[in-house]
Amino acid sequence: MRYTDVEYRELSKYIKDNDFDKFLYNKTILITGSKGLVGTSLVKWILVQNEIKGTNTRIIGSTRNPLEIPDYITEGDNIMYCQYGTELNLKEHIDYIIHAASPTGNRYHMQHPVETFRTNVDGIEKMLDLAKLNEGVEMIYLSSEEVYGLPADNSPAMTEDMVGAIDSLNLRNCYPLGKKASEFLCHASTAEYGLNVKIIRPTVIHGLFQRYDEPRVVNELLRCIIEDKDFVMKSDGMTKKCMIYSLDAVTAIFTVLFKGTAGEAYNASNPETFITIKELANHLFEKFNPNIKIIFDHNNVKKSDGFLPHRTLVQDCCKLRALGWEPKKGLDEIYAIDIDRFKNTKRIKKTSL
Repeated sequence: MRYTDVEYRELSKYIKDNDFDKFLYNKTILITGSKGLVGTSLVKWILVQNEIKGTNTRIIGSTRNPLEIPDYITEGDNIMYCQYGTELNLKEHIDYIIHAASPTGNRYHMQHPVETFRTNVDGIEKMLDLAKLNEGVEMIYLSSEEVYGLPADNSPAMTEDMVGAIDSLNLRNCYPLGKKASEFLCHASTAEYGLNVKIIRPTVIHGLFQRYDEPRVVNELLRCIIEDKDFVMKSDGMTKKCMIYSLDAVTAIFTVLFKGTAGEAYNASNPETFITIKELANHLFEKFNPNIKIIFDHNNVKKSDGFLPHRTLVQDCCKLRALGWEPKKGLDEIYAIDIDRFKNTKRIKKTSL
């Protein structure tokens, strides 16, 4: 596998500090959404783990464009790609399923609400059908913190048993409603069919392996720092939430998959990163590029842009922590790693696994 110095440094440290390899020796794992941020993080973790710990884990990467092989994949890597939606045709036995595929992007959600909802629900139905065909398979579904709706500003940290109210007549809610319906199918399939399915509700995932051009505010902050350009804020900046480092998200996913209870949901977040967008921008620019100015331009935002309304949301992660999980990276480290990575993208290594 090809990787940058930064990627190998981060991956090797996390892999050596965890014992997930003992669950993955000579196993086959299906990862949907295998070319997205979460999917890429999982694929690269497993391939480097194969190298470092000799786990010989077989990856089946489900994607919408299986003929386009990522440039980090090299001959000998224990991975094959299949067309998303055709997983039921797979002939080999699958030991684990990580269902991470989902439409992303606020604007897409607003322009294609039916497709967003149906893709979420249809996708989980196919994965549950596949789980029925693979005896003993363990599965995890990646839901979202958005299932909690819009908590009041003074709400306590959200625990997994809190029920969020979501307006079903708001088109943007096609995404959280699809996630919530999919959670129900996972829980019900565990109860009715005895499937071993767990649910994880991550907050915003950020950091290593994300694309530079990702159209999210957390990524725009990164681009402003690197390109030395002013930041145009298209809101009042008072939405307050957390984020989680991509490799901390991977350890959370593996922890729930291997150690969680079937039919249950687990929050995954880093409460130490709880901050408003405005505070985050001011903090990052002061630390990494004091020349940047913040320009407020929220009067020109269109409803079709699909920006989430103002909200304050922090998750309680005690349930996941009880399984032995802890987030390792804070805001400064997350951004410092990506600034280093994107300023040094030409340093590529190649290994033969």
